[in-house]
Amino acid sequence: MHFNSKKYRLLLICPLLPMQERISSILKKAQYRVECIQEEDKAILQIKESQPDLILLAPAGSTPAECKIISQLRNKVTTRTTPIIFISSIKDDSIIAECLNFDYTDFITKPLREKELLLRVKHQLLLLEATRTIRRQNERLQETIEARDKLYSVIAHDLRAPIGTIKMINSIIESQKDKIRNAGIRKKFEMINETTEQAFNLLENLLRWSRNLNGKTKVVRSNFDLAISIREVLSLFTAIAKSKNINLVNSVKKPVFVYADEDMIKTVLRNLISNAIKFTYPGGEVSIMLTEYNEQVSVAVKDNGQGIKKENQSKLLKDGQLCSTYGTKNEKGCGLGLLLSRDFIKLNKGKLRFKSKEGEGTIFYFTIPSSTDFPGKPLIDSLIPHTSVELPRHP
Repeated sequence: MHFNSKKYRLLLICPLLPMQERISSILKKAQYRVECIQEEDKAILQIKESQPDLILLAPAGSTPAECKIISQLRNKVTTRTTPIIFISSIKDDSIIAECLNFDYTDFITKPLREKELLLRVKHQLLLLEATRTIRRQNERLQETIEARDKLYSVIAHDLRAPIGTIKMINSIIESQKDKIRNAGIRKKFEMINETTEQAFNLLENLLRWSRNLNGKTKVVRSNFDLAISIREVLSLFTAIAKSKNINLVNSVKKPVFVYADEDMIKTVLRNLISNAIKFTYPGGEVSIMLTEYNEQVSVAVKDNGQGIKKENQSKLLKDGQLCSTYGTKNEKGCGLGLLLSRDFIKLNKGKLRFKSKEGEGTIFYFTIPSSTDFPGKPLIDSLIPHTSVELPRHP
């Protein structure tokens, strides 16, 4: 890597004139642009004006004043990441260690050696250049990600309306399906209805996911009856479940009030129920159960379908991994719904977990706060004795 010392601006803070002249002479000889200042009190203002690439600090005496000076520099936005090199006669290891606890900081002890000074300065400037390169690359990457997310959002938004219209038309035809005498046409209509529902759910997830990534998702919590929400969501899947001859069982009969974002919870229910139907064989069953305990409500969506392969279980809810497999009738997904569900449950102060065994079925369950205190113990863990994977924690 070619190193051009002429492009770097250095600021030397040194109250002792002989020392200042010596250091300045060495640096200028190496073709650095050097600016000197004697008054430490004026250093902050001078740094703000000159914006140096590196600061050399050679205070008078052998007191721990260096730590105070660097602390002041690090508390300023303009000098928070500016490299600093101390030139001091301090012999106390504890003071040196304290100074080096600050980031972007190096230390030179007297007597000053010209070669060491130049090597330390070059080293810090090379690190600075690497940091700037990484920062520029991160900024470009962030711009690319934002452009991608915006594109996803636009595509999802623009396609949502026409597919929503098709979905509405399908709903009208569904109510008159018995009048279609040709069994083949009825079957094709069921396929169209199912495909449209899958496309609409995918677009809905994509739109919500892009908003969530852009930080535009707002959590609007309220007290609502979760039992009603479960019935409303289940009604959306009646036709699809019927077309696969899958029995939907709702065990939630009584009102259960929770404190969460109702729209988000409905999205989670849609994704979990949709997946359960997708991975259940014709003639199977998908059931929704609920347990109340310790100011929490736990909702479980259980199926007796094909289950999740063991090698896929550990990566199913991890960031950056869209794990997707074909359903029992070759239904295709992208795995986005589960990641969105995970994030929505976390935003509502809950957890999403699952248990699964290949060939026997899967149960996804999530917890959210209840709006009243319900005594009792959780029963969910006894439903399926399979290995569980907990939602990964984010910093």
